[in-house]
Amino acid sequence: MKPTRNSRRRWVTRRDFMATATVGIAGAGVSQLAAANQGRNETATQALCCDAPVVRNVDVLVCGGGPSGCAAALYAARAGAKTMLLENLPFLGGVWTAVGVSHLIAGRGRDGLNAEIHQRLPVHQVFGRNIYLIEDMKSLLDDLMAEAGVETQLHTRAVAVAKDGARVRGVFTFSKSGFEFIPTRAVIDATGDGDIAAAAGCQFEMGRAFDGKTQPVTLFGTIGGYRGEPAKGQPLVEILAKGGWRPSYPPITLFPQPGQPGVFQLMATQFYGVDGTDARALSQAEIQGRREIRKCVEIFKEHGGDDWRDAFLIGTGPAIGVRETRRIRGRYYLTWEDLDRGAQFEDGITEISSGSNIHPVDDPYEAPPAGLPAGPRFRVRPYQIPFRCLVAADVDNLLMAGRCISGDCYALGSYRLTGNVVRTGEAAGLAAAMAIEQGIQPAELNGNDLVERLNATRARTAE
Repeated sequence: MKPTRNSRRRWVTRRDFMATATVGIAGAGVSQLAAANQGRNETATQALCCDAPVVRNVDVLVCGGGPSGCAAALYAARAGAKTMLLENLPFLGGVWTAVGVSHLIAGRGRDGLNAEIHQRLPVHQVFGRNIYLIEDMKSLLDDLMAEAGVETQLHTRAVAVAKDGARVRGVFTFSKSGFEFIPTRAVIDATGDGDIAAAAGCQFEMGRAFDGKTQPVTLFGTIGGYRGEPAKGQPLVEILAKGGWRPSYPPITLFPQPGQPGVFQLMATQFYGVDGTDARALSQAEIQGRREIRKCVEIFKEHGGDDWRDAFLIGTGPAIGVRETRRIRGRYYLTWEDLDRGAQFEDGITEISSGSNIHPVDDPYEAPPAGLPAGPRFRVRPYQIPFRCLVAADVDNLLMAGRCISGDCYALGSYRLTGNVVRTGEAAGLAAAMAIEQGIQPAELNGNDLVERLNATRARTAE
């Protein structure tokens, strides 16, 4: 579904944004990464010109090593494509590892990578969710990439792209090695935030249609010395109330780390109105998150009784969890109406039955702003994501995987769950490899052929 001229939906492009630097090489046709969102006040610019040596030449370049990026890299490499995976953190896993969401959401009972993880990783049931040890997940992802022949490069951020017309020729990166350039035949944007698509000039949306507000961000903490059972909600809130503290995330939860007695992931923060593509906003949220988590642990220790008397804070982060930023315009736009009718597609790359998990956009402790339009009333029936949602509308060899695929904010609330983004990554990776096999652009790939091969590949990995 494409927006009409009379639609209230407004697609945003790079031209609506300001850029603070340009990385260039002769004849590169450089498209720069948008560095500031609409409405920011910075107007001064400073040009940056430098040489970027060509360090690799690959078939498929996957940018972002979270759940969707790992799935994309695996499926591209297993299909025979020379594949490279870039991640700016020092380990893979994204929300699974860096953020601390140590449970597999919407992944149970599925084939493909979800099944592989359940088979190879010790997983325990808590609160009806599959809980794993974060360090185990880091090691498993390293092993999977090595086994598939994926070249993994950590400590590296993609910062710009070089284009020829509607095709990306390669990606500029920055790391401790300086600026470098990686030519590639297909790019998969698995950054979560759609950073590469934005750099390539793709149109995108952010947040609610009427005001652009996005779901809140969350910083986790890791605690040790707790003697009690996994807990959530009111019992924890009541302890904090004794110390005069109100958590910014009322359904506060303790998730255990299997095999580590007394070690739990503490989910106790939510920050509203934070633009996850703004480094300054993220910095403030990280700082505030650390303050709040430390305060929670202090109060638990003082007022929580025997279970908490030996509790201590092991650490926070190392990265704040962002639920929603850019949604890149693809060749189909998935909407809440599609979820409500249980839409099926000839190029449906996965079926999803999870509901729309949208955290409150407005602070629940404050009165909601007056005059807000009511959101749609719908229920999620099992629906499919078409391959076209993964294909950038503006670039023929750019695919998206994860929460930045093409859809409205209500559909995002469903497909952003980690078990679901893995499925989009599998499809994007295999599609890129198939397009290279056939000597075509990913946008030209037959969706039916992809679905048939994708289903067969997933079934084999579940055996």
